[in-house]
Amino acid sequence: MKCALLFLFACHGTPDGKPQPYVEAVGKGSGAVVDQITVNVTALRSDEGTVRCFLYNDGTDFPDSATHVIAKAVALPAAHAGTCVFSGVAQNSDYAIVILHDENNDDVFQKNALGIPQEGYGFSNNAKARFSAPSYDDCKFHFATGAFALPISMQY
Repeated sequence: MKCALLFLFACHGTPDGKPQPYVEAVGKGSGAVVDQITVNVTALRSDEGTVRCFLYNDGTDFPDSATHVIAKAVALPAAHAGTCVFSGVAQNSDYAIVILHDENNDDVFQKNALGIPQEGYGFSNNAKARFSAPSYDDCKFHFATGAFALPISMQY
């Protein structure tokens, strides 16, 4: 995984107390409220912590560039799954999603001394990270309009 995922992850904490699910619109979507992408995250190894989802609209420096994160969402895991919903998404556009499982909810993406992730991560299209994060082209999908459900399996 690329180091910038640590940067993205560390920048988006939750308020004091128990974390709550939320969605933060970073950019401006041009879609209607009914235009939404639902991310169904599966294969969590625990129900601890939070699941954080990042919606990208451009492949420049993906996934390192926080500039192209247009929305973020946090979900509380249950039954080894979680759901993030992005509403008002611009129609007829390409997007990619990165998900992270912060099991200890410390707002840090844990990696060992060799840089190997110790917490879960995932990408749209279930693209696999090999020696680095997959490319935007491997992860991108086209959103036309309406409601779109996207399954992503967590990788550890």
